Amino acid sequence: MSLNKYLLSLFFSCAITNNCASALSTDGFNSEEVKGEITFFCHRTDLVDTGVYRRYAEDFKKKFPNVTNIKVEAFSDYQGALLNRLKSSDYGDVILILPSIPANKYEDFYEPLDDLYYGESIYFHDSWVYANHSYGISMGNACEGLVYNKAVFKEAGVEVPIKTVDELLEACEKIKKIQKIPIYINLGAQWPLQQWDKYPLVVAGQENVYEKMLNENSPFSSKCAPFNVSLKLLKNLISSGYTESDLTTNNWSDSKTAFAKGEVGMMYLGSWVIPQLIKSGADSDNIGMMPIPSNNDGFLYAHISHDWAYAVSKYSKNKETAKAFIKFLLEESDYENISGYIPTVCSRPVSLTQISEYMSYKNAILVTPINSSEFISTSNRSGIDFFSGGYIQKLMTGDDFEGDLLNLDRQWNTALKQNQ
Repeated sequence: MSLNKYLLSLFFSCAITNNCASALSTDGFNSEEVKGEITFFCHRTDLVDTGVYRRYAEDFKKKFPNVTNIKVEAFSDYQGALLNRLKSSDYGDVILILPSIPANKYEDFYEPLDDLYYGESIYFHDSWVYANHSYGISMGNACEGLVYNKAVFKEAGVEVPIKTVDELLEACEKIKKIQKIPIYINLGAQWPLQQWDKYPLVVAGQENVYEKMLNENSPFSSKCAPFNVSLKLLKNLISSGYTESDLTTNNWSDSKTAFAKGEVGMMYLGSWVIPQLIKSGADSDNIGMMPIPSNNDGFLYAHISHDWAYAVSKYSKNKETAKAFIKFLLEESDYENISGYIPTVCSRPVSLTQISEYMSYKNAILVTPINSSEFISTSNRSGIDFFSGGYIQKLMTGDDFEGDLLNLDRQWNTALKQNQ
């Protein structure tokens, strides 16, 4: 068992009583050099708009009076915006590691963060390691599963947990009969479809599902292949009328309001969405969370994934301040609580009761794996935008689903051949 999985298993068994590994952190930076100005490029436009990051910046400056300014800029298309900036050496001080950057390229863009934490004090400590150097630290960690509306479930007569795929479809049918949206997938928004790139992990019940694709010629069209199962289930939900009817408009904000109003039964997302639903008007006591079933055996998996990783630019002129700011965000801000996360620092408590419910179902734990440089490079060459939702949106709205799956296989195989 990996240390990541061991720590998370301990976390689950302790039922968030905070008895996991103690935070064996070091300062990891020279406090005398924490001064001046830094820029943080992030993806949370909402937290910039609502002034949350402004509050963090002011609190940080109170702790370190020699810091003059913390500039925070957010991008809705973070990967697109940062990819362009990475072509130069001017891309801020604190940034987030792009999933499209292979590990063997980390040293070209990011500063090692080896001294900020000992491995056993944080979750996903080894997810951004290359050549014995750590380049990233998770912003927070989410439970992935079905976030559900308790009132809708009660009205429809749906019991929890839903343990099988057949039960999931039956639940959708019951919710449809009371004229509610059974499961809102946000196809028009595109990016929430990334969940169906995560679902193959749950289908396989193994963390090497992505790496195994490097030896598979038909990972999309082959029956029973994890991606085939995932994409076919999504297609079934759509064709059965179990999702929102508008599949073209970006209704992300409206979907959260609809959930709060009791018009939606479920969403397949991470625990991070729960605070957003509450902010949209949902009563926390009316929100539940459980694992998503992936088979008809009744065996459930708890899928735990990391968020983006904080990193420091290799070209930052104020690296000590950048490191101190990362540590401040992880240890002294409320980012993880307001974001619905399991904190990265093991000793910090979790506030969401929905995570307690999720844990109560005694699931086997799956941890989001560390993708190899070969997988990332192959993915980039294939043109299949994993974890972005684009190819899934196109697949679900196309006229030839089976043919499009074969085309994805062709793209994948073309990229594989370049590995040889």
